[in-house]
Amino acid sequence: MANARAGREQHVVSTEAALTGILALFVEARERQAKGSNDTTKIEVLLSRAGLTNEDIATVTGKQADAVRKVLERAKPSKRSS
Repeated sequence: MANARAGREQHVVSTEAALTGILALFVEARERQAKGSNDTTKIEVLLSRAGLTNEDIATVTGKQADAVRKVLERAKPSKRSS
């Protein structure tokens, strides 16, 4: 415990850092679980639907923002002309 040591300041994790860490843990757990699942929805798509930006998704998943953008573009339903 940081505050148990006399003369030391307590380290406080920012809310943003804490939420990013929690989200990263959920992403990793879902990726592990999805390996044995028939669910084909990419984590990037789920996070995008939740309102995260490509840069946010890249940070959380450890991928490049361009790679995230490509995954999201490929996941869009193609529009075929009749």
